[in-house]
Amino acid sequence: MNIAVWDTYVKRKNGQVMHFDILVPDEMRDADRIYNYGKDFLASKDEPEAVLDIEECQFCHIEEATEEMKQSIADKGYYTIEMEEIPEQLSPTPSRRELILHLRAHYPQHRFADFKNKTTAEIVELLQQID
Repeated sequence: MNIAVWDTYVKRKNGQVMHFDILVPDEMRDADRIYNYGKDFLASKDEPEAVLDIEECQFCHIEEATEEMKQSIADKGYYTIEMEEIPEQLSPTPSRRELILHLRAHYPQHRFADFKNKTTAEIVELLQQID
């Protein structure tokens, strides 16, 4: 079974950004329904007021489902993978990954940008221009 992965970044009450994926059957493209799945997940994490729409959640890619994913999709229509919490402030010596996550989490205009062809120095410069 193939599943569609929807990459999601939502600001929590504590100021950090929760990064998680919403996984649904690959033929599902009903964004409102997927956002509702995300809202259900957020309510289970005591974040029922969090905003979830196209600025926070977009289709990312297709992958093969595990048995656990298949079972969750059969039971409730979706599966979620909680990735990480992204703090408001960068560490003093952030890794490339931390720089990219910070940009995606805190600057919606860069949320779903492709950074594969950017050097770490270019990413740092981009952050400096924003801040």
